[in-house]
Amino acid sequence: MKVRGVTVLTRKAIVTREFGADAWAGFFRDIAAAHPVFAAPVTASSLIPATSYLAFHDELVRRFCGEGEAAHHELGKRSAQWALRDGPYKAFMDKADIGELVSSFPKLWDMYFADTTSRSEATFDGTTIDFKVFDLPQPHPYFESFIVGYMKELLELYCANPITASRVHGGGNDYHYALAMTPALSESVASEGSGPAQELSDREMEVLHLVAKGMTNKEIGLALGISGKTVQHHVGSAYGKLGVSGRVGATVWLAQRGLIGR
Repeated sequence: MKVRGVTVLTRKAIVTREFGADAWAGFFRDIAAAHPVFAAPVTASSLIPATSYLAFHDELVRRFCGEGEAAHHELGKRSAQWALRDGPYKAFMDKADIGELVSSFPKLWDMYFADTTSRSEATFDGTTIDFKVFDLPQPHPYFESFIVGYMKELLELYCANPITASRVHGGGNDYHYALAMTPALSESVASEGSGPAQELSDREMEVLHLVAKGMTNKEIGLALGISGKTVQHHVGSAYGKLGVSGRVGATVWLAQRGLIGR
């Protein structure tokens, strides 16, 4: 994988605005000394090997953003604000409606990455965007925390709704997030499951986790060695105990309790 140089220009704009030109110059001199690819002119169309880019990203986060996953997530939000509101990708936001915007997410992936088999997919069901990434070269906070922060901010720039990002599935080289519009969820999902839930059986919890991964009843039945009818029984029982009415509500219930991915 290679990362397009526009990402470096975005970081330059953010660091220069918040810390000054001298801070960026000192940082960039150090990076260029350690990674010769940055000693050559870096323009928007430059292609930077992923290993060198991740080293650049990690050092920038360490110096200017703090520590932990939240720092990568916050940098993703600030990068989206500049690139999509003030920077080179403003035109990407000129979509007629949110359905058109979501369908163009895979194109945005290609605008940032090249020479890669990795890809993104996105679908919109009226209240929630299922955002999935596949075949990353390696697990790294840049590829997940940063990108999810970027996509969440993109949606909040486009529409008035606050966006809630819930991790549905992750680990290894793939991940899946539900990016939900909070006002819609407050009516149909967030209010669901707000009361005390009845205790789920081990099988119901097992089925619920597979539902949250986006698997169909047939796929769940094959994975667990049970019939689709039995799966439907467990799904209905679990939804009833939690007080939710569908997959999004169940996923949010799991995510709110830190149960996604366990």
